Order: sequence, then structure tokens, then C-alpha cells
Amino acid sequence: MRAWGRQQLAFSDETMHFFMDVDLTMSQFRALVMIRRWGPQTGRELAGRLHVTPGTLVPLVDRLEEQGYLRRVPDLEDRRITWLELTPKADRLFRRLWGMGAARIATAVSQLVPKDRAELRRLLTRVAEHLEAAAAPATETETASA
Repeated sequence: MRAWGRQQLAFSDETMHFFMDVDLTMSQFRALVMIRRWGPQTGRELAGRLHVTPGTLVPLVDRLEEQGYLRRVPDLEDRRITWLELTPKADRLFRRLWGMGAARIATAVSQLVPKDRAELRRLLTRVAEHLEAAAAPATETETASA
């Protein structure tokens, strides 16, 4: 974990500048992350994932819509349902976030010998699989309670 922490610390300045440049609260950013992760969803579903009431979510969604990160889309089959989905501006925001330091990481990884690069890929894939597996049961519970 120390090695992981060192790697994360190497990007802390870039991450700090990113969040200072973006006019989003942490709650707004979390909402965007949930929609990015789970796709378009209703306000009730998103409120459940964020552990807030639907009434609390309304001003947050209003602000994200005003900023151009999110849009409300009426369901074509059920007029009672409105879907919340990300806009191209939100997609650009995530590409920018995930692209930070990508060239630095690529350069550092390219300095590894091929065997070590393959081992790094294998290990990171395993870590991702374990994280995804651990998140799956909680997600099913969240969805059932929403």
C-alpha cells in the first residue's frame, strides 16, 4: 500500500488543480460519478445510490443541468419517468480527469522490461477484478432498496 500511496502522491498536485478548476461540489461530482458508473438513471435511483432523499437531489441536479454536465430526458414509454444522463461536457470532464498524468504513467511503465509490464498488467487486472467483485453485492443491495 505504501507503493500505491507513492504513486497516488505523485499526482496529487495535478488532482488538486483539477478540482480547483472545476466548479463542482463534492456532492455534485459524486452524482456525476454515479451516473458515469451506472448509466442513465432516475432521480430516485440516483438519490438511493447517493444516500440522500429525492428532495435533496433536486437542487443538485438543477445545478448540474445549469452547468451543462447533466440533462433530464423524458422516458418515451412512461411520462412519469425522467432519466438523468451525462452530457458531452461531463464526458470531457471525466476524460480530462482520467487523462491527467497518462503520459507520465505511460513513460514510467515503458521503462519497465516487457516481463515486468506484463506482470503489472496482470496484477492490476486482478486488483480490478477483486474490487469489482467486492462492489457487486453492495450494488445489488443499493438497487433493491432504491
